[in-house]
This record gives sequence, C-alpha cells and structure tokens, in this order.
Amino acid sequence: MKMRIFGIFLLTVTGAMAQDGFEVEFNPLGREIPVESLEKQLRIQVEWIELSHDSYTKLLAESIRGGRNELQPGDDNRIRQAAGDLVKKGDARMIDTAMVIARSGQRAKVESIHEYIYPTEFDPASEVRRVEKNGKEEVVTTHSENGLPLAAAFETRNVGTTLEVDPVIGADDRTIDLNLAPEVIYLVDQIEWGDYKEGESKITVKMPAFYTMKVTTQVTLLGGDYLLIGANSPFHSETGMSDQERKVMVFVKADILAVGLPDEGEVKGEKPKEEGESAEPKRKKGKEKS
Repeated sequence: MKMRIFGIFLLTVTGAMAQDGFEVEFNPLGREIPVESLEKQLRIQVEWIELSHDSYTKLLAESIRGGRNELQPGDDNRIRQAAGDLVKKGDARMIDTAMVIARSGQRAKVESIHEYIYPTEFDPASEVRRVEKNGKEEVVTTHSENGLPLAAAFETRNVGTTLEVDPVIGADDRTIDLNLAPEVIYLVDQIEWGDYKEGESKITVKMPAFYTMKVTTQVTLLGGDYLLIGANSPFHSETGMSDQERKVMVFVKADILAVGLPDEGEVKGEKPKEEGESAEPKRKKGKEKS
C-alpha cells in the first residue's frame, strides 16, 4: 500500500514539474528529472596550431570588427575556423591536441610524454683498498686520478604534451572558469660538456637542451566556444632557438556534458530511422479526443 501511494505521489510531482515549464529528460535510473538536476562534467580540449607570423597577425587584425579595438563574443570561433582553413590549405599545421574530461571543481591532467632521464652530478673515480690500522684491517675508499667518474644524481624531464586544468562550471550553467597550464616540451639537442679517458675507455658528459612552449592562465568562456589563450614561438629546427618567423596559436574549448542524457531519439523512445524511412514520428493507435 505504501509503495502504491509513493508511486502516485511521484507521478503527481513529475506532472506538476512538466506543467511548470521544467524541461524533463530521460534518466537511466528509470525516473524523469529536470535537465538542470543532472550531474554535469566538462570536456576540455586544447589545440596547438603553427602558422607564419604574418598569417597570425592577419587573423587577429581581421577579427576586430567595425574599427573598434575590442573583440566581440564568438570572435575566437571565427579565428579558429580561419586557422583550420589554413591547415586544410597546407599553410598551417596542427601540432597536437590534448583532451580530458573532468568534474567541476576537480583537477584533471592528461600527458603524452617520454620520461627523459639524464645525469646531473658526477663523482670522481674512486679506488677501494684494504689497509692495516692499529693492527686491524680496514677498507678505505680514496679518490683516484685513474678511472672514470660515476653518475651520482639524475633528473627526469617529461618530453611531450601535458595539459593540467582546474575547471569550474558557473552558476548560470553556461560560463566555465578554467585554471590551466598546457605545455609542449621538445628535446632539441645534446650539448657536450667534456669527456674523460682511461686507457681504451672513454666517457662523454652530455647535457640535454629542452625547448618549452607553455601557457599558464585563468580564463572564463562560454561552453562550446573556442578561446585563444596564447601564442608561442616554436623552436627553429636548425638552431634549436626561437623561430620569430612563426607562431603557435593555443586554443581551448570546453563543453558541458550532462551525465545520463541520451540522444534526442532515445529520449522520445524512437528507434533509429532506416534509409528511406519518413522522418515524421509515427502516430500511436488509439481513440482521439474530440
């Protein structure tokens, strides 16, 4: 009896919510609830697009409309589309894309890296000898001019792409606050600092040279929109230094995803339409009210 009363109450509340204008969608738990009440998470995507410095300047200049020195909402979407057109023409290239899904207020991180380990400190060559002291034999380690130095300390550097972000959905369920630090690290060279020889043995001390493109920022954007958050100079393939003739545009896009919200056809209980089938919904059989 109690279960029946609870069922009637649940149907009554659901009907009242629909009459009050709430948008009701399918819930995988078997109940209909407002979309506003569904749990939400975010899909954050960062893109790196390399193009010439002239093309970069031109894209930014064309995004300013009406001669006003200010950007309008959605302008970065047009900049991203124009950059994508340059990629299709071969005048620009997509360096990399990083994507991660996170809950609002929770830090997320995605990496595509190679852990490069290299020595940073060396101990001089040593010699172990047994000596007699006060009538006792002891083992003594002394530095030796002969022999090769040994690596004593190492450091690890991540080479590749890393995206770390703290996303927060705004109270209006449209704006998104992002605290992020996307970076791309390259191993560009191995610099020789010296070498040691001992007989036929030889050790060469080399230290790696890295090149980093990193943006650390806090921004606010609308869900589904692109935002240009920075521009770096890539490294020159021959010199390993900054290439001032080219730029890397860094775009971010964030989408709000409602957990458990299916496709529109599944919400209405429709089956996927086959080729040639009419798009109009089928009428249910039954008596029509006059």
